[in-house]
Amino acid sequence: MKILVVAAMQNEMKAIKNWIKSANIKSNLDIEYLCLWIWNYDTIYSLVDNVKNSTEPIFIRNIWICWYRNSENKKIIEPIQVANVINIHTEKELIVPPFVQIAPLKTCFSSEHIIYEKPLLKNDISDECNECYFDMESRGVEFVALKYKYPCLILKVPFDFIWEETRHYNGQASNNIMYDMLSNLPYHEYLEKILSWMKLQESL
Repeated sequence: MKILVVAAMQNEMKAIKNWIKSANIKSNLDIEYLCLWIWNYDTIYSLVDNVKNSTEPIFIRNIWICWYRNSENKKIIEPIQVANVINIHTEKELIVPPFVQIAPLKTCFSSEHIIYEKPLLKNDISDECNECYFDMESRGVEFVALKYKYPCLILKVPFDFIWEETRHYNGQASNNIMYDMLSNLPYHEYLEKILSWMKLQESL
């Protein structure tokens, strides 16, 4: 089974790719990398274009940053694993089966645009949870994974405290912080858990 590592932007992918290349992972491990860009529609197009002609099983491993908010205005630095994705425009939900769990399972709200104001939902998200996470790609990744029946792991690193920091985004400074955050994740532990699951599937 091939591991397809996907991320939204080149800076995110570079951090992940550099770590895996320097980690002395066994050479027969089949890993490919795909930069999807941002927004769900771009994500769906890029991912489908990559997997539609594949003749082998694929494990989609998605790692990149997300926005977040919590009731205590507290900084969050630990990664989360997306367990379900809710489209904030339609409020439809996609479940992400936890084939492998490497971080706390959380809900992610997916948008079609950058969120500068609190989204207006039928059910007020600030009342539903103490911690809320937002992005523009998770729904696209899981949508394709479900359609093609590929196991998928979506890991998010909380980055921008929404909806204050998204108004004051500093491109280069933010890119440097993002790179450092993604470079220091325990990728070896993540890969070991994924490989153990893949080995188990081969034995069934």
